[in-house]
Amino acid sequence: MDIYVGRQPILLKNKKTFAYELLFRNSLENSFPGIDGDIGTSTLLANTFFSIGIAEITGNKPGFINFTRDLIVNKTPLLFPKENIVIEILENVEPEQSVVNAIHEFRKKGYKVALDDFIFDKKFKPLIKLAHIIKFDLMATPLPTIKGLVKALKSKLNITLLAEKVETYDEFTLAQEMGFTLFQGYFFSKPEVISKTDLSANKMTLLNLISEIGKSDIDFDKLSNIIKGDISISYKLMKFINSPYFRRNNEISTVRDAVSFLGEDTIKQFVRVLAAAGLSDNKPDELMRLSIVRARMCELMGKEIDTPFSSEELFTMGLFSAIDAMLDKEMASVLKDISFSDRIKDGLLGKDKNFNDLLNTCKCFENGDWGDSDLSNVCETPILENLPDIYIDALKMADNFLQM
Repeated sequence: MDIYVGRQPILLKNKKTFAYELLFRNSLENSFPGIDGDIGTSTLLANTFFSIGIAEITGNKPGFINFTRDLIVNKTPLLFPKENIVIEILENVEPEQSVVNAIHEFRKKGYKVALDDFIFDKKFKPLIKLAHIIKFDLMATPLPTIKGLVKALKSKLNITLLAEKVETYDEFTLAQEMGFTLFQGYFFSKPEVISKTDLSANKMTLLNLISEIGKSDIDFDKLSNIIKGDISISYKLMKFINSPYFRRNNEISTVRDAVSFLGEDTIKQFVRVLAAAGLSDNKPDELMRLSIVRARMCELMGKEIDTPFSSEELFTMGLFSAIDAMLDKEMASVLKDISFSDRIKDGLLGKDKNFNDLLNTCKCFENGDWGDSDLSNVCETPILENLPDIYIDALKMADNFLQM
């Protein structure tokens, strides 16, 4: 059985990553597989900890994982390191004594406990007292409807509140004002305010750098000299080339050797990622991570099927698919300031079905919802078989880039 393990970031008020929620699926064809919840969570745990490796999925951040009633009563969470997981109690778990006793033991042994998709009922008071974190789904319980409850919880308990499915900056701001300190949702990947102000000189320079490597023939000596002229870029290049991602036995010690080792395609990726990082310097790290994951996934998926785009073009489109959010400007407006080809611009503007299909696949992993989009064109291709490996490779690349 192919295993799809996705992750959703959980952010702090400063938009730094606090943890990830891990999501299990067994195919692309439905939003959640029609299998027993115990099997789903057990498979997720087995694959995350024993097959894939928790560090490669969460980047050493805690992983929020859903546990069913039977897994709780059987004390399955105790099989895994308390530093790596947050035990999420599903909303349909009844507060029977065996459940309460198990959760009490989890807390006593240092595990963090979260109540998922919380809707208040008096019967849940024993679980509320044991929980470290309570999650509110803003789609099911909009913020204005829970103001009184949130105030009561904050006044009576030392508890962390997490707002889930935060889709706009207005919701993010209101949730903070109400006392929420953790946030889950893709508000950060959308433009905060559509702005008509000019880009800064620094960001224009980055856009010009992207245009420079878009030339048909790259002058490697000139490119090396440009990189050497910027201490920050030089440092990041050397750190990247010697990172575990390349599994090198011997270190590379000069910029020119690093450029030569990477080759034309990879050095272009490196420069584009650095430029994108500079463009998103006032944004959450997760926006940059999301962009790199999309870039690598689009590149690798493009190798499995026939598309009108080169691997380089697919990487570029994936990387800059959220450039409107990076710059808080409409996509069409951003693309006027950058020398992308018409093909790439059409892809970024949503005018190309081939790229739309690949980008939708990436978004399914981001959202943990494999049934929300029409992925029939992807499911009928060789992509399907290799998609879990593609996603893990993309996560590795993103985490290594962001450690630079």
